[in-house]
Amino acid sequence: MSRTAPSPAATAAARWRGNLPHAALVLLCGLAAQAAQAQPAGDAAARESFQVCDGRAFLALNIARNYMSTGRNRDTVIPHLQGDAAAEAMAEDVLRRIDAGDVRHPGEVAADVLFQCASDYRITVGASRQRAALCFTRTDVAFFLHVERSQKVVRQQAVSKVSKRLASRELYPMALINTVADAVYSPPQLPDLRLLMGQVAWTCIGQQPVAASAAAR
Repeated sequence: MSRTAPSPAATAAARWRGNLPHAALVLLCGLAAQAAQAQPAGDAAARESFQVCDGRAFLALNIARNYMSTGRNRDTVIPHLQGDAAAEAMAEDVLRRIDAGDVRHPGEVAADVLFQCASDYRITVGASRQRAALCFTRTDVAFFLHVERSQKVVRQQAVSKVSKRLASRELYPMALINTVADAVYSPPQLPDLRLLMGQVAWTCIGQQPVAASAAAR
């Protein structure tokens, strides 16, 4: 049976969701299962539910990050999602919340979407909503280091630039910046950004919170 090729709009929306290859999905699902200390990573239904919720959360994160980092320019968001009614509806809700002043950082939006989806699918996140928001916020480290390497900036300079840009050591500990820099710069090729951000988020969600003074080191 022949299959119809996806439309450009559908392809763009899929990129914004951050659709992952199977091996990457299994890896992130394993991290999520460890965080939840419950749902089995190998269970097909759990993997499918995780894929949906992970995809929704990162779609919300990308929408909010683009909108907030471009001075609330709708043209950096809506055109990418045209043709996907669910994605467009999410975007309108996220943009409305930002315009109302209800969002301080895109990670908050991602956590809200994740917890709503987890409730719908009856899966366990494995951390508080506040912790999840912090962990999605920390994906900024992966995002900006990835940008630096893609622009041929050397590791040492990239770490310096990103640590200055993400200046709150409580939110962005130097240990995290250096660890993510290793993940970005060690492979011979530029790593997949979506997978890298997922690893940062779900590893963080699965960790026990530490005191702010210790996290800042």
